[in-house]
Amino acid sequence: MHSFLDKALELDALQYGDFTLKSGIKSKYFFDISKFFENSCIYELSKHYVELIQKNDLDFDCIFGPAYKGIPLATAVGIEYFNKTNNKVSLVFDRKEEKLHGEGGEFIGLLKNKKVLIIDDVLTAGTAIRGTVEYLKKNDADLVAALVAFDREEKNAEGKFYKSSLSDEGIVIYSIASFSDLEL
Repeated sequence: MHSFLDKALELDALQYGDFTLKSGIKSKYFFDISKFFENSCIYELSKHYVELIQKNDLDFDCIFGPAYKGIPLATAVGIEYFNKTNNKVSLVFDRKEEKLHGEGGEFIGLLKNKKVLIIDDVLTAGTAIRGTVEYLKKNDADLVAALVAFDREEKNAEGKFYKSSLSDEGIVIYSIASFSDLEL
């Protein structure tokens, strides 16, 4: 089995029960990436993301981590990417609420004219990724791709995988693992 999934199962990151996901989808399981945070395994997880970056030869100069779980993921991946390649990249993340004081704004970091790689935890319906793409468009940045740890391989109302629907919109998604990788 996939080493990432082995670790996820060891950490109990894959939980079974009755869940309603952020997308509103009802599910018999929940993938909780924060288990990697609680058990100090974020370094190991970041190595999987960097391997995915290198395998797909992605060219970017900015990593975007959607709030909230994407922030520590993007930070860890940025550090590991620098350690592996000696390439410096910017880190940007959004705020759940716009800050009206201090430096203000909807996000922290600079996006203008950047080639952006989104780092997130799970692909369900693509809600967070689509929202991030809107940030990028409003700020003259270009999306290179989005990387997720786990693709739930959910389907939309037309029976098409969300990953394929996003691809049709020009959003390339790579995942460390997918639901079909699980040996259930």
